[in-house]
Amino acid sequence: MSPPRPRAPRPPRSLLREWPKLAPRLRRARRRILLCDFDGTLAGMRRAPDAVHLAQSTRKLLERIRDAGSVVGVVSGRDLDDVAAHVGIPGLWYVGGHGNELRSPEGRFVSLVSAADRREVARAARWLRPRLAPLPGIRLDVKQASVAIHYRAAARQGKERAREIMREASRRTPGWRLLEGKKVWDLLPERAADKWTAVQRLLGKQPPFGPRFVAYLGDDLTDESVFRGMRGAVTVSVGRPRGSAARYSLRSVTEVRRFLRLWLRAAR
Repeated sequence: MSPPRPRAPRPPRSLLREWPKLAPRLRRARRRILLCDFDGTLAGMRRAPDAVHLAQSTRKLLERIRDAGSVVGVVSGRDLDDVAAHVGIPGLWYVGGHGNELRSPEGRFVSLVSAADRREVARAARWLRPRLAPLPGIRLDVKQASVAIHYRAAARQGKERAREIMREASRRTPGWRLLEGKKVWDLLPERAADKWTAVQRLLGKQPPFGPRFVAYLGDDLTDESVFRGMRGAVTVSVGRPRGSAARYSLRSVTEVRRFLRLWLRAAR
């Protein structure tokens, strides 16, 4: 008799439909922690990363949630200074570089990137730049902990050529790996931190006493490490339904904004 097949993971449930069951937990919690990805979660995606901006209504909601006593954090693949500038709200946790850089609400900075990693990033960028420059719609983004290639604006042929170049770059740099996100590839050290590493560090800084309510919202493959690790938390996949370890889902940035209003109402 053949062994039973493992059960497929349950698809995420609509967070907005389930919220009436979850809101009482938030109200009872002594510590409330709201963590969100930036691109595609708090702000809509754009062809050029520099064109992404946070809606003023979303910024105001995050500020009011912070002022109501919740711990608020933004966790991004962007460099820390980049995501902090795009969000522009003091008193938040900021995590950049896919978890390799953290800054506390008080301004304390932690980098998990070594000097050797920075030298490898610079070396990889020097090798990639002339090879990618002739490809229309391909954008090279040199970060603190990785080299990213954005291909949202590229035609299929350019995208495939860029993929070949990135694979060659990873082969030329032993101990490095390719991380695939939404219309972007990141080349980074195999030992580099991920978003879950950073979130664990962030959560470890919170007072341990009393019940707490933790939610994490993200739209990208890079958020799956958090979804898998945060058992018991409200993990939320944003965007089109797909296979995800998240327990709940929101369909769009608009629904994220609606959820922020619900959080604020319950936190008060």
